[in-house]
Amino acid sequence: MKDWVYHVTTLNKLKRYEQLGFINPPVRAWKTLEAARRFSIQTGRKVILRMLLRNTKQLEGHRGEAIFTEVPVNFPEEAN
Repeated sequence: MKDWVYHVTTLNKLKRYEQLGFINPPVRAWKTLEAARRFSIQTGRKVILRMLLRNTKQLEGHRGEAIFTEVPVNFPEEAN
């Protein structure tokens, strides 16, 4: 099953994703844009990517709003 979620990152990491063509696992993400925005403000990470993740698992804590996958994510095919 695949889910649309939101990954919060930095501009430097975004450039690395583009160079590699994928994001190394674990890939963490938020279930809602609101949760991703809140995390972005808290961490100073200014880039929010909408991604299609597969094989997701619940990330403990984080108000039940965070998930992760241990599968590499193709970039940019699975993100926009």
